[in-house]
Amino acid sequence: MSSVLEQMSSAVSNAPAVLQKMKRNTGCRMIGFFHPVIPEELIYAAGIHPVRLFPYFDDSITLADSQLQTFLCSYLRAEWDQIVKGKYPYLDGAIIPRSCEAVTFLYQTWRRHNPYQFIDYINVPWKRSENAISFFAKELGRVKRDLEKFTGREISKDSLSSAIEVYNRNRELLKKVHDLRKSKPPFISGLQAYHVVMSSFVLDKREHNGLLEQLLTELSRRPQSLKAEVRLLLSGGCVIDSRLWGMIESGRAMIVADDVNNGSRTFWHFVEDRTNDPLEALAKRYATVPCGFNTSIADRFKYISEMITEYEANGVIFAINKNCESEKFVYPELDKKVKDKLHVPTLNIETDYLIDMAPLRTRVEAFVESLKV
Repeated sequence: MSSVLEQMSSAVSNAPAVLQKMKRNTGCRMIGFFHPVIPEELIYAAGIHPVRLFPYFDDSITLADSQLQTFLCSYLRAEWDQIVKGKYPYLDGAIIPRSCEAVTFLYQTWRRHNPYQFIDYINVPWKRSENAISFFAKELGRVKRDLEKFTGREISKDSLSSAIEVYNRNRELLKKVHDLRKSKPPFISGLQAYHVVMSSFVLDKREHNGLLEQLLTELSRRPQSLKAEVRLLLSGGCVIDSRLWGMIESGRAMIVADDVNNGSRTFWHFVEDRTNDPLEALAKRYATVPCGFNTSIADRFKYISEMITEYEANGVIFAINKNCESEKFVYPELDKKVKDKLHVPTLNIETDYLIDMAPLRTRVEAFVESLKV
């Protein structure tokens, strides 16, 4: 493993310590958020460090179940459990999106049980019409004013444009790393790519851009040593358990592409035409993020099919969290389209917080073996 990959992996596995050190050294405020539909640039332009919220896989759920329904997504329940246990002391606030049902209704629970210095809610449109984009831009304007009131400083057009430039550069570099998985064999594994993307949710974006540039240089100089007899696309909502990525790739299979909230959905689309109205440009970009709760089946299939074709995946694994209704609703039709129109075999596995990997491993290994025939 390259030194940069090790640094990124360490940032992910030690995220609380990294974020606490950052706060101690810089004094910057930090705001947490869920899903890749929140315009991070708006938070960044306010001089605040955006923190993507995911649970750490180190403790069972105990306190959260007295405040949230147990049939909700276990990842969200684990996240809330750790928040009320004080495991995120670096956070100064949160922005909750209108996204999947579990996250959407967390806003009132958060305000009632764990008031922060800043707590806001943002309406994310579920359509991509001109009217929806106009509404979203106005909604971003309201959040911008709320952030300005919180920080006591104006978010200027120049600062917003500068933030967009930094984030677009990050997307460009992440896509270059992602494209290294096209080669045969890939220059980087799916698990390594997972750490590359997840580290972008922890580190400052400018720092992360520098690491990505170093990583691309390192990868271009090292010999290809990975083996990939089977090339897979991984699809789901938040596939955030690194054990799952490692388990899938423990044999001769490689995850060469993904369709997950903590993967390609985060960086695939760029912010365009930001010179006239940065808020409208952000609205256009973030309304097109292909999440399960805001994207039609036709658009999801188009996204997945292009990934399968471009990265030459010969199998698809749908890894869907036990109570992720937004992904479960669209899975049957997506699965049918992948099989009928692309003639690509699929496997559906149900994941859960702190799940035992052994039964899943048996099914994945059998699926991979069937693709070798």
